[in-house]
Amino acid sequence: MEVSLREIEPQSRSVVENLFQYYVYDMSEFMGWPPNDSGLYSFNPSLLDAYWAEEDHFPHFIYVDSELAGFALVRRYPSNPAIYDMEQFFVLRKFKGKGVGKLALKSVLERFPGRWQIRVLVENTAALGFWTAAVLDVVGSEYTLSLQNDVDLMMNFIQFDV
Repeated sequence: MEVSLREIEPQSRSVVENLFQYYVYDMSEFMGWPPNDSGLYSFNPSLLDAYWAEEDHFPHFIYVDSELAGFALVRRYPSNPAIYDMEQFFVLRKFKGKGVGKLALKSVLERFPGRWQIRVLVENTAALGFWTAAVLDVVGSEYTLSLQNDVDLMMNFIQFDV
């Protein structure tokens, strides 16, 4: 199994928008978002605009061999541009529990060495377990975990250097 990243070109934006509906569905467990009147977990696609308009935003698809497996949306953190921030990260259920997320994280960190943070909703204990294990694989115990308010949500912040 080969896990790789591919930059999301503007002409493939609709693909990430399609995948993003599944991401919103997964996050609805913690955020309480309902489906719309058509039964879809929709979102405002303009939320993704910065990934093709700003130089400090880096959208990538995650592939397993030649199959689309998810996405990693990396940006410079707005309140501290010296830090890379994993704004959104999604792996399709078919690939969960198979090491795809950890390998994708390693690939992201190889592309973007420096100061990092990963923010995880306090309620999402499974994601926190994944992220702490994935970061531990890369940097060992050389990371910090703290609770911080991020805009209007309490989040776990995992911070480290690579």
